[in-house]
Amino acid sequence: MPADPHPSLDPYREAVEREGPTFDALLWRSPEYQRRRFEVIAQSLDLTGRVVADIGCGRADLLAFLHSLGVEYGGYVGVDGLIEMVEHSRTRAERDHLEEARFIHADFATDEQLFERLVSAERADVFAFSGSLNTFEETDAKAVLDRAWSALTAARRPGCALIFNFLSDAGGTAGEDLGPSRRFHTASLAAWALDRTPRIILRTDYLPSHDATIAMLTT
Repeated sequence: MPADPHPSLDPYREAVEREGPTFDALLWRSPEYQRRRFEVIAQSLDLTGRVVADIGCGRADLLAFLHSLGVEYGGYVGVDGLIEMVEHSRTRAERDHLEEARFIHADFATDEQLFERLVSAERADVFAFSGSLNTFEETDAKAVLDRAWSALTAARRPGCALIFNFLSDAGGTAGEDLGPSRRFHTASLAAWALDRTPRIILRTDYLPSHDATIAMLTT
C-alpha cells in the first residue's frame, strides 16, 4: 500500500485546488526568481548528454528552460506528487515538442525506492531539486537528499550530480512571512554536503539575501 502523502505536498495540493496547474500553484515568488535559479543550475553543471531527473517538476518549467537554451541533455524525467501537474507537464511536452521527456507521478518524500528506480530504470545521473524542498522541515529535506545522493553514488557512473536550491537563512528578516515555506541553515547544508563529497559548488550570489544552491558531484 502506498505511503500517505508527505505534509510538504499539502500547500501545493491546496493551491492546485484553487488555481489549477498554473504558475501560481507552484508557490514561486515570481517567474524572474524561478528563471534565475534555473540559470544557476545550468551554469553549475554541464548537462550535455545527462539524464536529468527534475524532482518536484511542477509544470516542467525546468525542461522548457533547458530546451530554450538549446541544452543537449540526454533525457529528462519529471517527478511530481500531484497528478494534475504530471498530466499538465505531459501535455505541455507533447504540445511544445520538448523532446526526450518522461513524467512520473510519485511522492519523492515518502517513496524510499524512487531514487534507486530513477537511476536503474531511467538511467538518471543528475537529480535536480528546484524549489521543491521549500515546504519541508530541514531534517526531512536532508533525509530526502541523503536517499538521492546514496542512489547516485551506488550507481558508480561518472558525472553523476545532485543539485538543489533552498531559501537561505542568511537572508532572513525578523517577522517575515514566508507562508508555507521555510528557510534552511546554509552553513549546515554546506557542511552536510562536504561530509559526503569534497566536490561541491555553493552559490549564494544570484538572489542576494534570499537563496542558495548547492551542487554535489560524485568522485
